[in-house]
Amino acid sequence: MRVVFRSPILRPQFEELAGRHGVAFVVPEDEAALHKALADADALWMWPDFYDAGLVGAIAPHAHRLRWVQLQTMGYDPVEAHGIPPGVTVTTAGDAFAPAVAEHALALLLALVRQVHRAARAQRWDPSIAAGIGTLVDARIAVLGFGSIGREIAQRLRACGARVVAITRRGVPHPLVDEMHSVEELAAALAGADALIVAAPLTAGTRAIVGAATLAMLPPRAVVVNIARGGLVDHDALLAALRHGTIAGAGLDVTDPEPLPGEHPLWRRPDVIVTPHVAGYGGAVSPRRLLERVERNLTLYRAGAPLENAVNLVAGA
Repeated sequence: MRVVFRSPILRPQFEELAGRHGVAFVVPEDEAALHKALADADALWMWPDFYDAGLVGAIAPHAHRLRWVQLQTMGYDPVEAHGIPPGVTVTTAGDAFAPAVAEHALALLLALVRQVHRAARAQRWDPSIAAGIGTLVDARIAVLGFGSIGREIAQRLRACGARVVAITRRGVPHPLVDEMHSVEELAAALAGADALIVAAPLTAGTRAIVGAATLAMLPPRAVVVNIARGGLVDHDALLAALRHGTIAGAGLDVTDPEPLPGEHPLWRRPDVIVTPHVAGYGGAVSPRRLLERVERNLTLYRAGAPLENAVNLVAGA
């Protein structure tokens, strides 16, 4: 078996994994070398930024043996944009980064609710800051999207004493949440919410789902946290809501565009916390979980069995 590797991260770890399984490991240095290497490749393990129209267009005429593309991330929006070549299965990292991302969501939420960003800058006890400090106990927290990240977030919110309201396409009940709503019931889900955490995949149907209309459904005390994809939130609408006091604050690990330009007004908002897409990092734990899932799929692939965490563009998962 021959694997082509195209990624800026974790090369030694993936090379060691391939070696343990007796798999040839090829690392092309540029796009031209990549297309040449694909000619006799069985699988492509890659960073999703390289999954573009040029790659997809090259697979059908040149990569006749290629049957498996493994992404190193949970998100698959480039696949949504460019499609899947015939006969190829694209798999994601599954839940590999879910615990770390959920922790980051909780960190942003707590920083906003507890006014950590303002208190740290004050350098003294300020009654105006103290008056704005809240708690997650009995708070109503809406989670948009309830995949592996959403479920990890729910577990942590419940441990903090919050009431969890989940929003999915179908609204199927789940034991981790106090309420489950479909997207069509968004207004009911957000009514009285203290926070909205965005944890949905970015698809054609979810792009800018958190726009002016959605933000208007939240009470003025609510904060918005996005740890999924920047394109899920209309940043102009978010900025307007913050300026007009429609919502109380925002915590963003992802933005659109990304990185957020240095002159963007969101940087200057005292009620906004922006981190540079770092939610998935978790020391040695996140890479270990990723490698475990890729190794599992490698074993399944060589056994001729269906792969786990396969992208289904029809179902959106």
